[in-house]
Amino acid sequence: MSLAEVAGALRRDLSYLLGHVALEHVNKEVEVRKGNTKGVQVLAGEYTSPDGCQWRYVLAFSSRKTTIYPMGWYFDRKGIHLMQLDADGPATYMGPHVLDRYRQRYFKDADVLTALKEFHERNYDKASEPRNYKNHPNCIASAIEDGYLLGQMLNEENVVRYHTFYDVAMGEKIPDLKEVRRLLEWRRYYNAMTPVRKKGGAQEYVNWGRGYEIRLERLCRAA
Repeated sequence: MSLAEVAGALRRDLSYLLGHVALEHVNKEVEVRKGNTKGVQVLAGEYTSPDGCQWRYVLAFSSRKTTIYPMGWYFDRKGIHLMQLDADGPATYMGPHVLDRYRQRYFKDADVLTALKEFHERNYDKASEPRNYKNHPNCIASAIEDGYLLGQMLNEENVVRYHTFYDVAMGEKIPDLKEVRRLLEWRRYYNAMTPVRKKGGAQEYVNWGRGYEIRLERLCRAA
């Protein structure tokens, strides 16, 4: 399958994941909304859909909104492949090499499934911008909690294919990446609000990597 086909299959499967998450975590949403809780509470889980798609997800709860960050994963002879979906912008893909670089930096003694779990729980939010890096065409740089992802925008497939990972210390040596990290820090304040999104948001990089805003109570009522 091409990356576009993988993304399409995951998007079609997303309704199964949302239905599961709604039933599993609606009480947490109600608790946070009615408890006047300050800040954001985060939890993570996993799910295998009736069609066999494997998911890791992160849920971020605040008194104002609930956001889900869904990431599908699959494996073959090369290793584990990851693809995160977001409401705006392209899907983002990481091949086995990228996940292994992350594991070597942060969880060297862990197996790859543990590294997968830790990666998504810590790095579900991404701030992305185009960057000129080693003359790669259509280069996209993304700042995440534990470092940086660098890859290329595949326009025909509407997928960012990451080809490497740098930890924070490595990325600090590249001036352009330091600027992306500032965007990530700013985004954390931005994410506390619920801005009105304009049409054509797929080209507004600030909206990329922000998951899906959902209401679990509404999903349960619709089920």
